[in-house]
This record gives sequence, structure tokens and C-alpha cells, in this order.
Amino acid sequence: MSQENRRYVEVIVPLKFCGGITYYYVPEDITEPVETGSWVVVTLVGRRYLAVVRRAGCPLPEALSESKILPIEKIASLKPLPPVQIELWQMIADYYLCSLGEVFKSAYPAAFFHQSEKKRTVNRPVKAAVAKEEKALSQEQQKALETILEHYRKGKKTVLLWGATSSGKTEIYIKLARQYLVQGRSVLYLVPEIAMSRQLEQRLTDALGDKVLVFHSRQTVPARKKVFDKLISGQGNYLVLGTRSALFLPIVNLGFIIVDEEHDSSYKQTDPAPRYNGRDAALMMASKLGVRTLLGSATPSMESLYNVSEGKYGLAELRTKYFGAGDAPVKLIDMGKVYAMHNARGSFSMQLINLISEQLKNHRQVMVFRSRRSYSSFLQCDSCGETLRCPQCNVSLTYHKFNDTVSCHYCGWKARFDPLCHHCGKGTYTAKGAGTERLAEELQEIFPDARIARFDAETAATLTAEKSILNDFAAGNTDILVGTQMITKGFDFENLSLVAVISADSILSLQDFRADEKALQLLTQLRGRVSRREGTGQMVIQAFDTSHPVLAALASEDKLHAFTDDLLAQRQLFGFPPYVRMIQLTLKDTDQARLRLTCSLVARRLGSAGLKDYSEAITPAVDRVAGKYIRIIWIKIPRTASAQRQKSKIEEAVAQVLTASPSSDITIDVDPL
Repeated sequence: MSQENRRYVEVIVPLKFCGGITYYYVPEDITEPVETGSWVVVTLVGRRYLAVVRRAGCPLPEALSESKILPIEKIASLKPLPPVQIELWQMIADYYLCSLGEVFKSAYPAAFFHQSEKKRTVNRPVKAAVAKEEKALSQEQQKALETILEHYRKGKKTVLLWGATSSGKTEIYIKLARQYLVQGRSVLYLVPEIAMSRQLEQRLTDALGDKVLVFHSRQTVPARKKVFDKLISGQGNYLVLGTRSALFLPIVNLGFIIVDEEHDSSYKQTDPAPRYNGRDAALMMASKLGVRTLLGSATPSMESLYNVSEGKYGLAELRTKYFGAGDAPVKLIDMGKVYAMHNARGSFSMQLINLISEQLKNHRQVMVFRSRRSYSSFLQCDSCGETLRCPQCNVSLTYHKFNDTVSCHYCGWKARFDPLCHHCGKGTYTAKGAGTERLAEELQEIFPDARIARFDAETAATLTAEKSILNDFAAGNTDILVGTQMITKGFDFENLSLVAVISADSILSLQDFRADEKALQLLTQLRGRVSRREGTGQMVIQAFDTSHPVLAALASEDKLHAFTDDLLAQRQLFGFPPYVRMIQLTLKDTDQARLRLTCSLVARRLGSAGLKDYSEAITPAVDRVAGKYIRIIWIKIPRTASAQRQKSKIEEAVAQVLTASPSSDITIDVDPL
């Protein structure tokens, strides 16, 4: 084929290089149609990649020499992606200031298709799930449903369902999903955590039968590929239940999107790029496709409440709990007074110990929350007072007693524990700051006959372990469950009667403008675990600062609503999101002097680009990780039509700095949490 008659295609490669976009030509021996969304195998810098065609039959840019354009090697045996999927990738790349190739890589990691090259396993027939009889909604649920539908009829594309914990939001989701499925449309149901998807799977299958497909990163690659193949075939419509990665599935004929626990920070991907928020990306998808979205939460994000106040979202409320139970009473225990009166055993006040003992005698279950895992959060020399720190990061090492190691939760460095002080060589290290491992040990000493389990990133590292721990607690085989944030996510345990929060100050004293919002959301969700049915459930919070306004807001729903109004007013007064958009630049370097120069260069470039509202380079609390020093620059931009232009200027300024200082490491995080 002569160069004049070549057919050129613009291809997306799963790389940051050149924005992830490059050009190839279609050789004469390829007779299959090559179109937007086609999967092709190409070679780039000596390596083969599975890539996706962005545009077919496109002209070659003048800057490129025809003689250097390589041919496509072959067309992969995969059905083409719908063009709207690639348009969504582009929207995410533009908004989050990353390359199209990085979005592609996040959507479909290389391992996703690796199994297709291996010998296919025999699929055993699976008995089709049959939907059970539809449940009737309560009077208040029906009213909330009618409010949602009325908002949609009036033209609102997005509605926020503000429903108290255990008020029955899921039944409303199911009711709406069923309506779209009956119409032949598909539904995307997003949840923030994998554990939530497993709990919901059976409930949704009971309601909707074999229309339910589940997709998340802890599934095997063949299981995920099976869901992909079923969806891209275009045969049938489904409810797809998944975490944020499910956004990138080729769901044909999508009619409705549900984002459950829309406030949850787990929707945000922090590394690698794209650093996107699953909730916001779902709204982008809905806008692109013209479909309706329902956001649900007992503790809505400030962004969603702002959009309600601005008239962009409709609002439906569901305040009464489904089983008629009221909010669990909250008991605050002042640990300063407790320790002054020597009225504690280890991390537990005697008052809390007595309450736990009472629940165990009545054959009820207890949940204990601590925001930190491991045995202790730091080790301190009993002679010189020096803290054992990570050799690669400016952070204390964490001690894990079960395997007698110290590790860094930032860079992953770990070593066997040596009790002799590395600084003075005389004293020994003493464990300080109890984590979940130590709390479980203390509880076992206090209640030797109790069945105690931990639920954190260490004990629930595998899918099997996670399911086993949750199933045992749900079945009553565990008396006390000690866990981190993982235990807050919408679980329903019928026999749970007491939730205790240990060292609440660790979540109340964070120096961040979102700290109060996040703390209130977490504590409200925890409280909801023990307020799900009629009974005598109770929440106990141990803290040194029991007068904190977040704790006061837990007292009643009216105070909670007033507190969120106050938070919004403060954000507006001081110019924080959601009234502005924020972008975080993170600069890293192994050399501090070079890092200072890079920070100065970035500031000059931002100023030259016309950006006005940005901070000086700030040293974070943890200012060295994995051998690299860290500085942060915060940029505020208005929520106006010019926002995208300003973001493009930021991206260009960073690109200029990286060209001048190729050793620099700069990441851009749009709408950081």
C-alpha cells in the first residue's frame, strides 16, 4: 500500500506518554472493519500493547512523518467499545488533568484481558436466581419515592435522598431499579466499598433475580471479564452493582444511576491517575447519556447539600427508621477525668467495661471502633524519649505484635522489631497509642471467655478472610468485633447492641477544613450500626475533648442539620469547597534544595499564567515519604465557566516546569479530599 492510500487511525495506548494517544496505519492484510472503539494490538518503543481506536480514517498531523508511522499488528477479538465510553474517558481526562492513556489504564488494567489468551475454562451451569415477591414500602418510603419521581418529572436530573441510617433507602433504590429494568433499561448501582457490594448482592438478587451483575477489583479476572463480555454483547439489560471501577464498564442502554453512601471518601481514587471521584464521574456519565441519578446518604457531602441549595439537585428526605427504632443514645466519657481518677484498664474506662459486660451477659454483641490498626501507632524509648521512625519517611513506625515487626504505613518499609533504642543505645522501646490489635488483646484479658475478632486491613486482607469475619459476627459466633473504618459501611447486624469509639480525638483533631464533616459522617454511620431495630442500642464515645461541636451535633437530628448548615456557612465565609474548586499540587524530590527551587518555579509559572489564588509551598505533617521530601501548593479556582480554562493553565504551567526540571515529581489532584 502506498503512503498516499494509507488508512490512519488515532489510537489510545494505556500510557501517560504523549497523552496516551498516537497514530498507526491499517495494513492491507487487515480486512476486518476498524472503527472507533475497536481493540487493536500495536507496538510502541519495542513493547506490544492492547490499545483502543479513538478515531478511524483520520488525517495524519503535519508534525508527524508518514515514514515513521507503524502498522497495527492485528485486530483483537473483542467487541468494540461504545463510542460514548471513550467520550467519558475524555471527560475524565479533561476534568482531572491527566492523559487519556492513564484513564484507559485505570479502566482496563493489562491483567483484565490477560486471561483471554489462556485456555478457557469450562463454565459450569449456574441455577438462575429467581426474584422474590416485591416488598411493600412504608408510608414514609412511598412519600420519599413520590418526591423523587416528582423532581424527575419537573426536569431535575439528580436527586439527593437524605435518609437516616436504617430508614430503608435500599428498598427505594430497588423499587426504582425495577422500574427501569422492566422498561428494558440497565441500572448502575455504585457502592464505596467491596464489603458493601457483597452484603447487597444477596438482597438485590432476592429482589431482582438474575438481572444482578457484580463487579469489583477483588473478584477474579475471569469473573470480571465475564461481566464485561455479558455487557458488551448488548444482549439483555442488568443492574450492575459495583465499586467505582464499574463506571468504566460498557453498559448498553443505561437508564439510571444510583450512588449509595455518596459522601464516602472511598469513591475518590488518590493514586495513580486519574485521581477521580466515582460519584462525580458518575454524574459526568449521567450528563453525557442524559440519564437520571439518585444520590443517597445519611450524612450527605457538603458538595451535594450545596447543589441542593443552588437548585441543581432535588431533595427527598427519609427520617424515620424502617423498624421504628429511634437513634441510639450517645454516651460521652471524658478520658481525662477517667485517667485522673485511675478508673480505667488500659484503653477502656471502667464505665465502658461495665457496659460491655452487661451486653455479654445478655448475649448481645458489641462493636469497638478505633481509627488505627496494628498493636501500637508508635514506639518511644523509655530512657531518652526518642520515637522510632521510618528510615525513608518522616513518620513513626507502627508496631505489629502478632508477627513482631515494625512497619511504615506510608511507604511499606518493614523490619523485625529490635527493642533496644537506636538513638541512645540504653533504653528500650515501649508501645504507645493502641491500635485495633492491642485493643483486641486488652479486651481478651478483660473478658477471657468472650469470642473476639478484628476487622481491619490486616485480618481482612483476603476475600475469604473478610467474608469469614463478617459471617461469623452476623451469625452470632463472635461477641466483640474490633475494627477500623471498615466496620462503618452500612452493615446490618441484628444482635448488635453497643458500639464503642475509642480515642475519638484522633478523628476530631485533624487539621483539615473537611475534618469536622468527615468525623460527623463517620460517627453518624457508626451510630447507625446500632440503631437499626427496636431495642436498647447504645453508642459510647471515649474522648479527652467531650465538648467538641461534632459530638454535640450527634445529640439529635435537628442539631445535625443545624451543624451541616453551619459548616456550609463557614466554607462560604472562608472560600473553601463547595464554594470554590481546589486543586492540590504535590511536589516531591530526594533533594531538599532542588525541591525549593522547583516550588519557586511552579509559583512563578502559576503567576505568569494569570492564577491569583494559590498558596506558598506548604510543608505537610508527613514531609518525607519513601526517601522523597514533599511540599504542597493549594490552588483555588472559581466555580464558573472559566474553571476549565484555568485548570488548563495549571496543567500547562506544570508541564513547563517538568520540561525545565525533568527530575521533578509533580502530581495534580483536582477536588482532593
